[in-house]
Amino acid sequence: MSMPSSRAYTLIVVALVVGIILGYAFGIALNPPQQPTEGAQTVTETITQTETSTVTARVEGTVVVGALLDLSGQLATYGENSQAALQLAKSEINAWLNEIGASWQIDVRVEDTQVKPDIALSKIQTLAGQGIKFIIGPMSSAEVKQIKSFADQNKVLVISPSSTSPALSIEDDYIFRFCPTDLFQGPAAMEMVKEAGIEHLVIMWRGDTWGDGLKESMAASASQLGIMVHEAARYNPEAEEFSSEVASLADQVSNLVNQFGADKVGVTLIAFKEAAAVFAAAREHDVLWQVRWFGSDGTALLSDIINNPDVAEFAASVKFLNPIFAPGASPYNDKLKEYVLQQLGREPDSYAFASYDALWAIALAIQMTQSTDPEVIKGVLPKVVERMVGASGVFTLDKYGDRAAADYDLYVPVSTDGGYEWKKAGTWRFQTGKIEWEPWWTG
Repeated sequence: MSMPSSRAYTLIVVALVVGIILGYAFGIALNPPQQPTEGAQTVTETITQTETSTVTARVEGTVVVGALLDLSGQLATYGENSQAALQLAKSEINAWLNEIGASWQIDVRVEDTQVKPDIALSKIQTLAGQGIKFIIGPMSSAEVKQIKSFADQNKVLVISPSSTSPALSIEDDYIFRFCPTDLFQGPAAMEMVKEAGIEHLVIMWRGDTWGDGLKESMAASASQLGIMVHEAARYNPEAEEFSSEVASLADQVSNLVNQFGADKVGVTLIAFKEAAAVFAAAREHDVLWQVRWFGSDGTALLSDIINNPDVAEFAASVKFLNPIFAPGASPYNDKLKEYVLQQLGREPDSYAFASYDALWAIALAIQMTQSTDPEVIKGVLPKVVERMVGASGVFTLDKYGDRAAADYDLYVPVSTDGGYEWKKAGTWRFQTGKIEWEPWWTG
């Protein structure tokens, strides 16, 4: 057997080094093709350069990664889950770096954005002023939209675990998103509406970048499935009371029920934590108990829905189904679930898995390139992601830096002996466009 080329040797070294990483094994063949792909060339050349300049280009000390999470606002449940996931990832990364004798460690500085765009912008400006070049978060698309220009202009690399608006899919910017966009959630959500036998759907939605984009995706998918969409209120994201909006919704639903029957009419609510206030108002209208309700990833698994008995009773009664992207198969899935369960008393949502993977991806890219230059990390990040097995499974990024595709789990609140809990009712499969229902649900 002949000796491998320098390029092949470099790839072998990368595979061996990364293979140590607690299962984050790269799928690089030991005998790569003579002419690797352009992306593989980029990664290889970068690593080769760092190997030849180890003395002058070596990461040392502590690399701080900022995390813009919602810890007190309308997505606080998700933010707390992601914070716990980042704690676990940080401890594992530092243990690995210590094992391989690396000269640096990683730290995470968490800031609460309250899921407010202006606060998110202020926080990223502060972190950047402190020399922090990598950000995980923010959580909402409205926040990502607000910080995007600053991140691009100042070359601050941002990985959002939960921003899904298609309007933010832009090539060659400094924004990456480890979740799929709502171009996938729309079809998933409308397939579950169709299978419920709904022919007329009334949509009430949050009036921001995320809500507008998801509403449009749902409406387009509904049209393809022959579902008639009726628009109700586009409400102010800052609103806390919804009696007037829900009263108008009830009138609209009542008219449709009188024409087509309650079994043919449904309501989709595109919301965050404020869904609890919407349900509190909906309880006062008999007709809104008679029709099916559907949600989105903004309300799936929210503790605010099941911790309030009155809200939970309504949500369970109307079989409030919610899609949220499903983490793929991974040997680290259960470990993260158990950790968050121990820390918070609940299982994590999908975006916690994406947050965990985001910190690992940054760490791997830094160690591979021995660089903390965001422009360098931006160039290799897609290939790093492509070759790793994360807690959210194996995935790739599309040309916009977004998760290329995913399945969606469907969750619904159910009554238990001690109150209410979220339970998975099925999974929408991207490959088939169909739902695989859990036996307990169909039974």
